[in-house]
Amino acid sequence: MKNEFYYKNYPWMNADQLECFELLCDIHGGGNHLFGKIHPCGESGIYINSTCTHYMSTFDYSNLTRAVVLAHDRMIRFEIEPSGPRMLKLIAHKRHSRDGRMHERHPTIEDAITDIRNNHGEVTA
Repeated sequence: MKNEFYYKNYPWMNADQLECFELLCDIHGGGNHLFGKIHPCGESGIYINSTCTHYMSTFDYSNLTRAVVLAHDRMIRFEIEPSGPRMLKLIAHKRHSRDGRMHERHPTIEDAITDIRNNHGEVTA
């Protein structure tokens, strides 16, 4: 495991929560860049109230795009909420299916792109 030191600090994590933790680590360039305590969020998720130390955008400083692509590839629902002054709450929930009810599934990035373009139109240059 890439971040064994951090797993030792959170022995309560199950396999789904560990996968969510890996996502957060990969988004931030390693667990050493996560600032805040990891908390359980149900049986399949985690959250962290984190100080805003990294830029998150779609292209340059593309951590936001990385988060979206990795979340879709790994079937992890990723959410960002406000959490206080200069803080964000990052929430991740593992899903196990591409089909099914809204709260059970996670589409591929390609399906999500198609859905968005069908609902909002595609911009062409």
